[in-house]
Amino acid sequence: MTQQEVNSPLRAPPGSLERDLAALEAGMYHTPEVTSAQIAALLAQATQRGDTRAQLLAYLLLGGCALYTGRLPDVKAHLDAALTLARQVADPLMEARSLNGLGLYHDRVAQYDLALQAFLDSLRLTQASGDDTGSFRALTNLAALYTTTGQLSQALAFHDRAQQLAQVLQSPIILASSITHLILIHDRQDHPAQVLDLAGEHLPLIRQVGPPRWVSTVQECVSRALLRQGHTGQALTVALTDLDATRARQDREGISRLACAAALAHLALGDLEEAGALLRESLECSREVGSRPVEILALDGLVRLHERAGDHRAALAYAREHHALERAVHEHEVDARSQLLTAEIRLELLNREAEIERLRNVDLARANRQLRDTQADLLHRATHDALTGVSNRAHFQQVTTDTLRSLGSGENAALIFIDLDRFKTVNDTLGHSAGDSLLQQVARRLQSVVRSSDLVGRVGGDEFTVLLSRVSARRDATLVAQKLADVLTDPFDLAGTRMTITASIGCAVAPSDGRDAEALQQHADLAMYRVKRSGGNQVLHFESAMGEPGDRQLLERDLRGALDRQELRLHYQGRYAVRGGALAGFEALIRWEHPERGLIPPVTFIPVAEDTRLILPIGEWVLREACAQAVRWAFPQRGLCMSVNVSPLQFDLPHFVDTVRAALRATGLPARHLILEITESLVMRDLERAQSHVTELKALGVQIAMDDFGTGYSSLSMLESLPFDQLKVDRSFTRHLNTDRQPRVTALMGAMIQLAQTLNMTVTVEGVEDDSQRDRLRDLGCDHIQGFLLARPLPPETAKYLLTGAVPGDEPPTRH
Repeated sequence: MTQQEVNSPLRAPPGSLERDLAALEAGMYHTPEVTSAQIAALLAQATQRGDTRAQLLAYLLLGGCALYTGRLPDVKAHLDAALTLARQVADPLMEARSLNGLGLYHDRVAQYDLALQAFLDSLRLTQASGDDTGSFRALTNLAALYTTTGQLSQALAFHDRAQQLAQVLQSPIILASSITHLILIHDRQDHPAQVLDLAGEHLPLIRQVGPPRWVSTVQECVSRALLRQGHTGQALTVALTDLDATRARQDREGISRLACAAALAHLALGDLEEAGALLRESLECSREVGSRPVEILALDGLVRLHERAGDHRAALAYAREHHALERAVHEHEVDARSQLLTAEIRLELLNREAEIERLRNVDLARANRQLRDTQADLLHRATHDALTGVSNRAHFQQVTTDTLRSLGSGENAALIFIDLDRFKTVNDTLGHSAGDSLLQQVARRLQSVVRSSDLVGRVGGDEFTVLLSRVSARRDATLVAQKLADVLTDPFDLAGTRMTITASIGCAVAPSDGRDAEALQQHADLAMYRVKRSGGNQVLHFESAMGEPGDRQLLERDLRGALDRQELRLHYQGRYAVRGGALAGFEALIRWEHPERGLIPPVTFIPVAEDTRLILPIGEWVLREACAQAVRWAFPQRGLCMSVNVSPLQFDLPHFVDTVRAALRATGLPARHLILEITESLVMRDLERAQSHVTELKALGVQIAMDDFGTGYSSLSMLESLPFDQLKVDRSFTRHLNTDRQPRVTALMGAMIQLAQTLNMTVTVEGVEDDSQRDRLRDLGCDHIQGFLLARPLPPETAKYLLTGAVPGDEPPTRH
């Protein structure tokens, strides 16, 4: 998403070169492709003369030109140089401007944690120096950052603060910036009427005073709004008109956005040839400038285009690329939102501590050290997998992209995809702690084989990737892949149990098997999948003749009749009080007993159920069956609660509350003994509907739990705005209570528990697997825990034996 880049007027410089550079600032906004050459010439003169302040200003303006023309690598190089010089000459205003520009760069390349830190540092400097214009710039870009990550309530809060400054300053360009950003927020909220009203009223001002990029940004939103309202012809005209001007400016990022908008309008009109050309242009430009959100839109458009043209092979190929990229971006955004939440909580706690220490005249040095430690931790998390220490998915993808771009004529690189065979058996038989230990040992062994110039990454679960930066021939990749397979054959020591594993390994070599990171990994993945289907434990190279396995289609076909054939089952996992260890209730978890494939876990079939909307009848069955089981087990007499997970599609239904009411009436379960678990992302899809549903459910007597807290769109304001009864902390935090990250995770979980209980919520922590984790959570004041330490998910005929641990009582456990 495009941000609003507003720069305050430069203070009068004393040197002639600075005066010449200051005169070019307007050109940075309006004609950056021409102005950059003039600035570069002045930079050369400043360097020759040793004029540090002129060099600083030149680098800052060059960074702005690169930003407005979409040359993102140049943005970082120029602004890093500007920041270094600003600190060298001790100029806080120029330092703030440099940080602001770097924040925009990090936002564009989806490094949201670094963007947040840069904008906050810029805001701190401008507020300390009384620079209202600079503060407006930082606040506006903080609002844009939260808009990009989908946290629109926080975005609006920052925008309101920026708007107050805009009204005070009364600068036309600042007012234009504020309106442009408000249009972006309404576009993200899917409010086409508001987008069109604001654009109709304020576009003349934006054209008059703003840079061309703001105009193209508004026109992109207008085109999308018109398309949403069914005005397809007008949407096409708007996008094409500004697309020509953007091409003339050579703004590659702007081209990618407007070409995509025009293509979608052509697609709606049935103009497949025109749509195809524009989508391919958008895809090329978005990949060139590294704009992954636009790349996702272009790939989705190409999927729909080829489906309508009947070219299903091409549609499937683009669909795989779209899925892989969307998954990578989603995982990065989830991690970014978790980091933003961490920063929010830490800042909240630090603010409270600072106020107490101010009143008591206590030194603030400790709080500053904690903040620096947090910054260092966020930086490390941005590039490394938390469990194994190898490269994470996003960093591996970026390094692969950079490596492929740097390949010269005749040079090759290779990507090896490794999937551990029967890893699930280790988790099921020895527990997740043993599984985590195995993954850590595998990562160390893989790193011991490759060169220092190569890269090992973990892309999820038990899947690893290895990038060989340079190979002379295809056989070199084969030799390394076989070494990787061999190094895994020696037994692993898992807490005294010796375990031998094998791996399915697929290889792909660039450029013959793919010229970009997505294609190369997709092809190595496909080769690995062939190995997996044939029994595993071998190495296979990608071949162009490899086709799609079609498993998902078969799974979807079988799932459509699974409910009628009574193949779906509910298992139940106990939830226990930390103090005393009494059973507090069960969580109902769905399983699929396939007649041929055996027990299929929900992570495999729930996404299919969501995509096909089969989750609606399945979810209604789960709710009724879980309530009926609670009655059969006499929950009201035992004082227990039954927890049921709610799908986003279920929750979006206007009559969802009626469905819950009907299930309670049909089974006879009192409402206070039912807990509905909803996720953070579900709430943020439609906060207004969420508030309405939650209010009605609470009036009915049903308890509401926030599930997987800390992994999605979490915010303190959201917790305060909805009357949740329980907070469930995700297992991704629990596992680090036994790692070297334990001190930081303990502090963060303590903050979560403290804040939740302050808001009258009980706190349940998931994924507890050993006594040390339980003891630490007890010390933190946690209310309830779930995990393999106390009970695995069990079928009802086994789970009923846990009821003897329940404490009789009339009311389910709640916090008052």
